Amino acid sequence: MPVAATNSETAMQQVLDNLGSLPSATGAAELDLIFLRGIMESPIVRSLAKVQCSREAHERLEETKLEAVRDNNLELVQEILRDLAQLAEQSSTAAELAHILQEPHFQSLLETHDSVASKTYETPPPSPGLDPTFSNQPVPPDAV
Repeated sequence: MPVAATNSETAMQQVLDNLGSLPSATGAAELDLIFLRGIMESPIVRSLAKVQCSREAHERLEETKLEAVRDNNLELVQEILRDLAQLAEQSSTAAELAHILQEPHFQSLLETHDSVASKTYETPPPSPGLDPTFSNQPVPPDAV
């Protein structure tokens, strides 16, 4: 977003630089040009221009639809682990990588990524420690 802010500053500075060289044929009175320069040099107007550029950049970013490259990463990691099994005996680095790839947290991360990528969403089972009759009850404000 700094690029957007820089572009707005550059554009405003270009307009300010050109104000003095406007020909009198434009019909702009000297007082009007002084007023316009004062407004454009205002820190508030410059901040508003930066915010507007940032907002537009954010909207363009939100319009970009991201798609997962693949939705079978868990299978890919299992294949990598099979290949690493032979190397892990000879290389401590390969053994460390195999250990990381087998960690439950990493496996859960891959499962979650694959389910989001394939857009198969399931409601998780209720937590065993909670009574299901209370799971949909709102928390009273004074409970916190």
